[in-house]
This record gives sequence, C-alpha cells and structure tokens, in this order.
Amino acid sequence: FMTRPFVYLLALCCLAISALAQTTSTSILGSVADSSGSVMAGAKVTLTNVRTGVKAETTTTSSGDYVFPLIDVGEYEVAVEMSGFKSEVRKGVLVQINEKVRVDFNLAVGQVTERIEVSAAATQLKTDEVSLGTAVEQRRLVELPVNGRNVGNLATLQAGVMFGPRGGLDGQGGGGGGIPIPGQTIAIVANGQREVNQHATLDGVVATEARVNTVPFSPSPEAMEEVKVLTGSYSAEYGFNSGAQLVMVMRSGGNDFHGSVYNFLRNEKLDAEDYFQNYFRGPTTPRSPKQQIRQNQFGAVFSGPVWIPKLYNGKNRTFFMFNYEGRRRRQPGRTGQALYPTDDFFNGNFSALLDRGNNAAGAPLPGVQIVDPLTGTPFANNIIPANRISPTARALRSFFERPQFAVRDILTAGFNYIGVGTTNIDDDQYFTKIDHNFSDKDKVMFRYASNLPFFLDAPGDAPQLTYRVEGRNNNIATQYIHLFSPRVLNEFRYGYVQS
Repeated sequence: FMTRPFVYLLALCCLAISALAQTTSTSILGSVADSSGSVMAGAKVTLTNVRTGVKAETTTTSSGDYVFPLIDVGEYEVAVEMSGFKSEVRKGVLVQINEKVRVDFNLAVGQVTERIEVSAAATQLKTDEVSLGTAVEQRRLVELPVNGRNVGNLATLQAGVMFGPRGGLDGQGGGGGGIPIPGQTIAIVANGQREVNQHATLDGVVATEARVNTVPFSPSPEAMEEVKVLTGSYSAEYGFNSGAQLVMVMRSGGNDFHGSVYNFLRNEKLDAEDYFQNYFRGPTTPRSPKQQIRQNQFGAVFSGPVWIPKLYNGKNRTFFMFNYEGRRRRQPGRTGQALYPTDDFFNGNFSALLDRGNNAAGAPLPGVQIVDPLTGTPFANNIIPANRISPTARALRSFFERPQFAVRDILTAGFNYIGVGTTNIDDDQYFTKIDHNFSDKDKVMFRYASNLPFFLDAPGDAPQLTYRVEGRNNNIATQYIHLFSPRVLNEFRYGYVQS
C-alpha cells in the first residue's frame, strides 16, 4: 500500500531520472495525398525494418499525416495502401541518429493490387529539425582507416570539431585519447568550446565521466551503428553542457547471423621513422633506431537473432549483439630523469653540504648544517652516527639506483640519473546489446558496456619506478517504449554509469 504523497514523490523521481538521458531513437513522418494534392485520411501505412523484419502499422490522420516515432537507426521500407488507389512502396529509407525523415506520398488512381516501388529518392531539405551536425554511418565506421581504432577520430571529420587536449594525438595510443589510458579516451572540442564542455551519450545514456566530461572507453567501430556530432542549434532534449554533443548508438542484431574476428597489429617495423629523428645527423653519423612499440588490438563481433534450438526462435522478435575488444601494448624506450642520493648520504655523511662551492654566477652557495632533532645541536662535520640511522632506511637503499654521474651541488642539480622505462597497457572492453519486440506497440532494449578492469604501467620521473593506473568503467542502458496510439506514446529509459 502506498500513500498518495509517496506516489507523487515516486513519479517525480522517475521524471528526474528520465531527464538524465536523451533518446537516440528517430522518426519517419510524412503525408499521403492523391495525384491532385488532396489529403487522404485513413490510408494504411506500414513500416518495415530491413535488417530485423520488424513491422509497424498506422493510419493517416484527418489531415493526411502519419508518423512512426522512436524507431531505431537503420534502413526501412515504407508502404502505403488505400482503397481505389495503387499501393506504393519506398525502399532504402535511411534513418540516422535523432533524425526526422520525411517520406511523402502522392497515390495514383488504380487497384490496390497494383504496386509502385521507388528504390531511391532525391535528398530533401530537412525542415523538421534545425540541429547542426553530421552523422558517420556504420559503413564508414568500419571501412575508414581509424588511427588507434578510436571512433572519436571520426567526429573530427566535421568542420569546427577537433581533438581536445585529453583526447588528441598523444603519440602513444594512435590518437583519440591520452588520459588516463592512451588511445582510449574520447574528448573533442567544437567551435572553440573546451573539451570539459562536451556531452556524450551512448544509446541515450550519459557516457562521460563526471570530472572532465571525457568518454572513458571507445567502442569498437564494428559494434557501432552511427556516431553523430551536434555543434549548434540543439533541440530541447539536449542539455548539461554548451559544447559538442556526441551521440553514439551501438549496433543491434538482425534476422541473419553476422560475425567477424580481427587483430590489428602495430609495431615500429611497420611505422615510419619520425621526420626529425635523424634530421640533424651527419652523413657519417650512425642513424638512431626507431622507438620500439608492440601493440595488438584484437576482438570479435557477433550478432543475430536469439535462437535456442527446440526452445526459442527470436527471428523478427529478439536480437543480440556481442563485442569484445582487447588491447595489449608494450612500448619500451621512454626516457626519464631522476635525482638519487649518493652512497655517502645514505650512510649519513652530509659533509658535502657544508661547502657547496659557487653557483653559476660565481657567488658562494650557503652551507647546510645537519642538526640533531633530539638535542638541537649540530652533528659534527655533518655526519649522522651509524647507530642513529634506522634499519628500515638502510633497507630502502636496495630500491634506489646509484647516481650515474657526479653533480656540482645536489641541492640545485636537476638530475644525476637517466634511464629508459617501458609503457604497458592491458585493456579489455565488453559490449552486449539485446533488443526484443513484444509487438509493434511494445519493445525493450538492454545494453551493457564495460572494461573490467584496465591497466596502465608507465615510467615515472624515475624510470625504474613506474606509476600504475587501474580502473574500471560500467555503463548500462535500458529502454521500454509503448505506443498507446499514433499520437500518444511513452518512452522509459534508465541508465547507470560507473567510472
């Protein structure tokens, strides 16, 4: 039993949750008239998704209009029937992210059994929405060469859009991301707005982390349906930020099984040499070798109808898509500098600090006296007695490198050791999407994205002392759509983000 105030509060919370996501569904709309231009009410309009075979039906209103709201991205066929007129079918109707596609009909007098098919239509000026943006469809996502396989690269194909400092060509990941994992993050800027002002969604759910609004993972291009960047004149459903709106939709399964397995290799044997690496070397000077890199990006995509032998056949009803992508990189050769204590310092002999010599300008540097913290008196000749040095401190000596060269003054020297470290990346990403159609009026979607976990080991200021980044990201999206009538519908969407 729930009291009325509690019901109101629950409804208000649901509205607040729903406001955190934007729909990625699209619409096909239009009007039906006869050859003289008179509107036709009650005409039957049938919409068919070419990939899944899912159909939806409606009838034109008294003004001859029809609309199919909240449909998925993809290719459709639209058919119209009316007694006393020839039926007509429009094929190859492509619908992109958040796009309202207008398909108008002018029926000719004749028998319904007579059928007119139009395979393609001329591109029309879009007058039903004013957003400024460009969509990259699935074919270009898969076939265009993408450095680092980061779909954020394709967003920069639009005028006024470029990589942000946290998501640009970092020289380590092949573009499209540098913080915290090179090559993974998506961060873009548009028309002068900072990258922290971008907003990104994946299947209608927020995909950015809360600190600087970067997308902490990059789905495989093979698993994406479309990527769209909006740069101005956003509709009312967009908010949060004033910069670029990055809208991503993952691919759904269809009535046919499709799969692919891939492995992309990158190493210095295949890379070009840096232009300036040996630019200033003389003809007799040995050339320096290219910096080593070993990177593999591998995975698989599999999609189709949910089919359980002798139990369930999901053709035209239930579909799935699964994608796994792993990345392994070993990149030695990163140079680092460090300042290490001398053996005398570790043994408590700081006498060198009493006479530090002169600075670069010739002025004497002030000496530093080591004082006993227990008595407040200076140690004789700046030497700490051996029995006052902690055994733990002595044991730490084995973890430090020895200085490679002497410095004039250790307090002002920048470094006395130069070493080479290795950057290691281990990253595994998983994406799963399920679509189910109960009827032409009810459908649900569930999508789960994660990388559990990712690792980055990279040299720090001291090359042999690396820093390690370990993290995990989870992103869940669910959607339920119910059509009460051609003009009344409900969409419920819930998302969960962990970064």
